[in-house]
Amino acid sequence: MFDNPPSCYMHKQGNFITSFFPEGLVAGEDYGVFYLPGIDPAYGSPFLVAGDIYAMFNDRPEVRAVMDFFTRGESLKAWLATGGALSPHNDTPLDWYGSELEREIASLVAGATSVRFDGSDLQPGAVGAGSFWKGMTDWISGTVDLDTALAEIDAAWPTE
Repeated sequence: MFDNPPSCYMHKQGNFITSFFPEGLVAGEDYGVFYLPGIDPAYGSPFLVAGDIYAMFNDRPEVRAVMDFFTRGESLKAWLATGGALSPHNDTPLDWYGSELEREIASLVAGATSVRFDGSDLQPGAVGAGSFWKGMTDWISGTVDLDTALAEIDAAWPTE
């Protein structure tokens, strides 16, 4: 993407990707974001996300207090300031985000009519982060045909 000339002009990726960009690049000049419109206006303005899950394993008052804290935007304030995260909370002001780029992404999500998890995030790890990722990138790059990629993905699903 940052070669001269670039061999990639558009890259769909999570907002954390900027932490892997070369030093010295400037958001808004060297790279930016935009909303990729949905396939049909009848479906509104969907937005694709990933997410983290909190789970409680011990039902104690102090654990419940932590879980309650996680239900508020305040729990993410420090993380948002450092970048690479989005808040799912409606009580998160845009000025908590550490950069204009992060605020722009958060605004796009806030304007969505629906927010959905990426299909690979809904699959078991061996598939979503494994065979599905590999199969789709192999198919897009032309190293395998679609039937082969799909067969490899199907074969990786856990049997239990």
